[in-house]
Amino acid sequence: MGDTTAYLRRGIREIICLALFSFTFLACEYLFDVRMAEFVSPNEVVIYESLVLGASVIGFFVRPILYYHRSHAIDATSDVTGVLLVAALLLLIMAVQVEVIIAGGLVACCALGYCGSTAHANFARRFARTPCLARAAALSYAMGVLVQVLNHMVMPAGIPQQAVLVVCAIAQVALLHGARRAKLRDESDPNFEPSVAGLSVDALEYGAKWHDNPKAKAAFRRTVARLTVATAYLSGVFAALNAGLTTLHATGAVDLGDWPRLLLVVSSLAAGVLFDLRGRSYMNIGMTCAAMLSTLSFFVLIIDGNGGNELAATIIFFLGSGFFVVFFTTKFAAISLYARWSYFWPCMGRVVNNVCSMLVTAPAVAIILSQNVLAAVGAALVMFVGIAITLLGQLGQRADDVVMQDGLPLATDDLGGDLAPTCSDPEPVEAAELTSDERLDAFVATFELTERDVLEALVVSDQSVQDIATTLFLSRSTLYRHISSINKKTGTTSRVALINFFWSWTPKD
Repeated sequence: MGDTTAYLRRGIREIICLALFSFTFLACEYLFDVRMAEFVSPNEVVIYESLVLGASVIGFFVRPILYYHRSHAIDATSDVTGVLLVAALLLLIMAVQVEVIIAGGLVACCALGYCGSTAHANFARRFARTPCLARAAALSYAMGVLVQVLNHMVMPAGIPQQAVLVVCAIAQVALLHGARRAKLRDESDPNFEPSVAGLSVDALEYGAKWHDNPKAKAAFRRTVARLTVATAYLSGVFAALNAGLTTLHATGAVDLGDWPRLLLVVSSLAAGVLFDLRGRSYMNIGMTCAAMLSTLSFFVLIIDGNGGNELAATIIFFLGSGFFVVFFTTKFAAISLYARWSYFWPCMGRVVNNVCSMLVTAPAVAIILSQNVLAAVGAALVMFVGIAITLLGQLGQRADDVVMQDGLPLATDDLGGDLAPTCSDPEPVEAAELTSDERLDAFVATFELTERDVLEALVVSDQSVQDIATTLFLSRSTLYRHISSINKKTGTTSRVALINFFWSWTPKD
C-alpha cells in the first residue's frame, strides 16, 4: 500500500489532468444534450450527440501528429485550442439557434480531444510501468465523475453549474500548459539528459528493446488489433445502452446527471482494484462479466414497453460503464509503452469508443423504438461472440503467466500471449564461483566504472529509476548521467540490455 501511495503521489498532476478531462468531456456532453433537447426531438438528440463526440477524434489525432512532426507548433496550437475550448463552451451556453449549438459542440469536442490526447499521454508515461496503473486510471475517472455529480446536485442549475464547467476547462488547459513548460525547463537544464526528456518514471528503458525485433513487432501488432476489436465490440454494447438512456433523458424520464451516476465512481474504483490484481491477469474476464451484465439493461429498455424500469437500466449501465472506461484506459496506456509512436496510443481507447458510438447509435435507436426483441438478441449475440473471441482467447494460459520487467509485473495479456516469451528477459546466468558482490567488483574493474552503487542498484534491485535516485540521494538528471556513462563504457543501450549483459558476462582469468 505504501508503494501504491508513493506512485500516486508522484503522479498526482497527471491524475488531476486526466480527471479534469473526464469531467469537462462528460459535462460538455451533458450540456450539449440539454441544449439540443430544447430544439429537436429526443430521438434526434442522441444522433447529434454521437456526431459531436465523433468529432473529438480530430483533436485526439492532431496532438500526436504535432508532437512527432511539428513540435515547434505545439505551444501556439495549444494556446489557440484553449481559447477555442472556452469560446465553444460559452457558445453552447448562450446560443439561441440549433445550428450554433451544433457548431459549438463540434468545436468544443475537437478541443477537448486535443486536451485529452495530452492528458492520456502524460498519464501513460507516468503510470504505464507501475503496478497501480488500473487504480490510477480508476482514481482519475472517479474524481472526474464525482465533480460532475456534485456540480449537478449541489450547485444551482444554470449559470453556476456552467461556470464550474468553464473554470475546470481553463484549469485543465493551464495544468497541461504547466506540464509542458516544466518539461521544456528540464530540457534547457545543461545537466539534463536529452534522451530522457519528457519521460516519467523510467519508460525510456523500453525504447530500444522492441523496435528492432521483427517477432516482437508482429506480436505487438496482433495485440493492438485484438485489443482494438475488443474495445470496438464493447463500445457497441455501451453505445447502444447510452443511446437508449440518452433518449429517455431527453424526454425527462430519467436524469443521467443525478445520484445514480455515483455508481460510476463505485464501479470504476472497484474495477481499478480488481484489474490490478496479480499483474492485471483478471482484466479480460472481469470486463467480459461486466459487459454481459450491462447487456441486461439493453434488454430492459427493449422489453419494458411501459417505461417502468428506467432506473434499473440506468443503474446497471453505470456499473458496467465504470469498468469499461478503466479497462480501455489501462489497456491502451499499457501497450503504448511498446509502441514506436507511444504518444499516439494512450488515447486510442477513447478514440475507438467515440467512433463506434457514432456508428452504432442510429441502429440502436431504431431497435429501441421498434421494440424488436429479435433484432436485439441478434445484435447481442454478435457482441458476445466478438467479446469472447477477443477477450477470452487467452484464458487457457496460466493465471500466473506474468512477465517481470525490472521488478514490475506486466501481464502477458497486455502484450499478447505470444509476445511475452519473445521479449522476456533471460534467466540470469551467474558463474557459480562468484557471489553477487564479487561479480560487481570484477565488472567494475574490467570496464573501469566509478559508479558501483549505481550499477548495483540497476542490475540487482527491482526499483524504478526514480526510486533509485531517491535511495542514492541523487537528482534524476545526475543519475541519468551515471547511467549514460555506464552504458557507454559497457556498450549497452538500455537498462534491460545492461542487466542481460551483466548477468551473462563471464570474467576473464
